[in-house]
Amino acid sequence: MEKVRIVALEEDKSNVVAALHQMGIIDLRKSKLEAMDDRPASYSTEISDSLIKVNGALQILPEKEVREEKHIAVGKLISEAKGMKALGHVYELNNEERSIEEDNASLDNAEHIATAFQDLKVDFSRIKSDRIAYKAFEGDSKALKAFRKKVKEKEGIETYVSKAGKRYLVFVAYERKNDLESIIKDIGFSELDLTARYIEGRPKDVLEVVRKKRSANAKRSHEITHELEQLSSRNYSHLSNMSEMLGIELSRADASAMFKRTESTFIAEGWIEKRRFDTLSDKLLKITRGKVQVEAIPHDELAPTQTNRPGFLKPFEYLMNFYSTQRSDEIDPTWIFVLSFPIFYGLMVSDVGYGIASLLFVTYISTRVNKEGLVYNACKIWQTMSVAAIFFGVLSNEYFGFQLNQYIIPGFTGFSWLKDATVIIAITILFGITQIVIGLLFGFINHWKRGHRKMAVSKLTSIAAILFGTVAVSALFGLTSGNLPLYSAVVSVAAILITAAISGHEATEITNLITHPLSYARIMGFGLGSVIIALLIDTYFTPHLSAGILVFIVYLIIFILLHFLNMILGIFEGIVQGVRLNFVEFFSKFYIGNGIRFRPFSYKRVHTKEEKNIGETNGRSNRG
Repeated sequence: MEKVRIVALEEDKSNVVAALHQMGIIDLRKSKLEAMDDRPASYSTEISDSLIKVNGALQILPEKEVREEKHIAVGKLISEAKGMKALGHVYELNNEERSIEEDNASLDNAEHIATAFQDLKVDFSRIKSDRIAYKAFEGDSKALKAFRKKVKEKEGIETYVSKAGKRYLVFVAYERKNDLESIIKDIGFSELDLTARYIEGRPKDVLEVVRKKRSANAKRSHEITHELEQLSSRNYSHLSNMSEMLGIELSRADASAMFKRTESTFIAEGWIEKRRFDTLSDKLLKITRGKVQVEAIPHDELAPTQTNRPGFLKPFEYLMNFYSTQRSDEIDPTWIFVLSFPIFYGLMVSDVGYGIASLLFVTYISTRVNKEGLVYNACKIWQTMSVAAIFFGVLSNEYFGFQLNQYIIPGFTGFSWLKDATVIIAITILFGITQIVIGLLFGFINHWKRGHRKMAVSKLTSIAAILFGTVAVSALFGLTSGNLPLYSAVVSVAAILITAAISGHEATEITNLITHPLSYARIMGFGLGSVIIALLIDTYFTPHLSAGILVFIVYLIIFILLHFLNMILGIFEGIVQGVRLNFVEFFSKFYIGNGIRFRPFSYKRVHTKEEKNIGETNGRSNRG
């Protein structure tokens, strides 16, 4: 990556910004030069307001097919958005529809009250008196019972009760001298508003008004839907294109906030790939007629991180960025992560049945969620993990705890978690040693590139400590003999002492050189635990028809439930421990993270197409 500075005339700013936006190769950054800060283009607010208005209308209108249009100049775009009568009509119809919805809510309330008291000979518009007051309440049977108990010995209180489902509506006429508020306090009654809209006249009159008004609202609502459909047919495509164009122009208008300026020039800085420098320079020289200066500038900053991983790694890239974006001066560990995580997970779950069940589940979920979101990317990773679980399930001959390879792959029995436990734990520890050594090797390369020579060498001595220490310890298992273990132990201890001497930081990690490789033994522990639980389930809860149909059904339910729980436990532990072994044991040997992602000043067109010399078109519009 290379940091560049662009100095051009103020009158060419629109052309330059448009060209930079079209090329999409520069990550703009605020310059540290001692100069005045520039500000967004004068028309930025107008574009923003127009964009909000257009996007709001698109949310209201029924979706239609969008036809491609050519990008138009920003001045014409703003003018069109301001003068478009269809936009105003859309919002008028939407506001009318909201008013109808609010009116329908009032109608529902009026109908609820009038229906409950339709047998009551009362005119709601005349229940006003200096001596008598009227109220209505709603509550459950418990509240009604408490109310009746409180008013039983009271004089001057008359009630009418109507039942609506499990609720009771109570109409109360009482002499004002009675303190009704204290009577209904804390009994669970909610008051009904007898002065609300449409509560006028007798209940049957109210119901008739409600019927007519609701019919009128339904008719108008249908008309509004039809009008919006027609407006959408005529305008949705163009509004979608306007939204895209306004969004592009807003990015360009706001880009100036990243610049510095003088009275007649502006200064832009940013990062580009070195191979793109000539492309950038040639393009800007052409559109400014040679009145621009493009130069690489010295810096002591860490360049932004640009990754060029293939598309199938996108879900893992999503997870990596979720953890921490790598620095631009670090080795990308994604490939190691992609290889190791499925192996660790597959071994810990290691069951064909569990793998197939989880694969079907996550595949279904992935078709129901946003393809750009966290859930979708997690599902794609989980699919890979499920395939690994199936693969290792075949190798270990585990099918919901049963051994079935003899029926599927005659002559192939695979390995046994119970019989080969010692071998498995040795292999998992070797996995750990291998990954830790790779991590330390990455650490050596990273530190060497940064000029941290002592730290780099300490990574090599740590590798020596692990490798020779492994040879020394192997003698305890009869894998080596003679003087080799002794010599290896001496070299390992010497490597540890050298590590401590040349790097205080690495010295604090010495104990981890022993504990982290051993930590990979958890793969064997969780995998064996899952196999044993499945075996116990199969031993005690496999259903048999010989025991009777009822017992068979009960045992079948228990069998499925326990295997489901064991599968969930295995999946959870496989994911958590697989991620931990990578992010804690492996990444801690070399990975700093907290990098800044390379975000080029660019845009993606979906519906519109470029206008030829669009930068010059916008420039004329802005100056004119």
